[in-house]
Amino acid sequence: MRKMTALVKPASSMCNLKCSYCFYCDEAENRNGGKASVMSDETAENLIKRVFDFCGENSEISFMFQGGEPLLAGIDYFRSFIDKANEFRDNGTVIRYSLQTNGTLIDEEFCSLFKENGFLIGVSIDGDEETHDLNRCGSFEKAMNGVELLRKHGVDFNILSVITAQTDAAKLFDFYKANGFRDVQPIYCLDPLSGEKSGFSLDAKGFARFQKRFFNRWFDEISKGERFFVRDFDNLLSLMTNGYAEQCGATGRCNAQLVVEADGTCYPCDFYCLDEFECPNINSSSIDDILRSEALRKFMEFDEPKNKLCATCPVQRLCGGGCKRYRSLYNQLSGYCPRMDFIMHAVEKLRSVR
Repeated sequence: MRKMTALVKPASSMCNLKCSYCFYCDEAENRNGGKASVMSDETAENLIKRVFDFCGENSEISFMFQGGEPLLAGIDYFRSFIDKANEFRDNGTVIRYSLQTNGTLIDEEFCSLFKENGFLIGVSIDGDEETHDLNRCGSFEKAMNGVELLRKHGVDFNILSVITAQTDAAKLFDFYKANGFRDVQPIYCLDPLSGEKSGFSLDAKGFARFQKRFFNRWFDEISKGERFFVRDFDNLLSLMTNGYAEQCGATGRCNAQLVVEADGTCYPCDFYCLDEFECPNINSSSIDDILRSEALRKFMEFDEPKNKLCATCPVQRLCGGGCKRYRSLYNQLSGYCPRMDFIMHAVEKLRSVR
């Protein structure tokens, strides 16, 4: 039995919004492969077949659809994908689906498909209307309407929020509570790959300040027995209690992903879909070929310097130096690590959580 997750980009970097801080637009502009297009039925079938060939019988397979905006591929794409996956599935194999969307294209038809096939939907909402619309092209009302449709149809969903230098932790937490959002994932905005400073990205102190303030509100909530899941904090708690974290990079080590662009181009990590790490195409290569490829080996050996404080950090086992894409942030200030600052702030309170 094998467990496998394929991160599928059915419309690659195509999007109906083009948010001002989008890291995937930055990646797409810095590579030659994986240009914006909709995945063909042939590529989708090749992807599904190769995943099932690799996993064998009685497996757990997750297809995670992202973008760009994956719903631009159209509902017929998803119907065809699901039908084809069901053709390959044996009785002992479990298939799980998830999808990340800006929410503006969700309609009744999509909701029926999501509910029928047990999708988990991640909707990108950055906070209240003022905060959200600052970088997301005035899409707040459409995104919230999408959430209401998901609720109407009983579709499982969570909320993803890009945290920028302008995000107020208390205001965001209040927004979540007011709207009944109890399963959330903050995503911290970084500078572009070029290293050029943007007006959106967090600096080291701002990163730690946001995490500590947001954590305090979260801890107060769960101390009252309330249900409230925050991916960062849940992973940290899991590391403390059983030494395991589901979030890639949470322990400072990479796990090779299978990221598949619409044309079948593969990459080992969503943060590094770049030419230098381009793996064999899913249309012509097996999963084993991709996992043994020179590009994947190169990615796994590639690293970013860890903060010098890691050598003596008292909470190093709860971080491991962090995701390498974030280490430029962690190394921003000499003699200071924002991740250590936050974990030291949170660790004693987390020990009291059951």
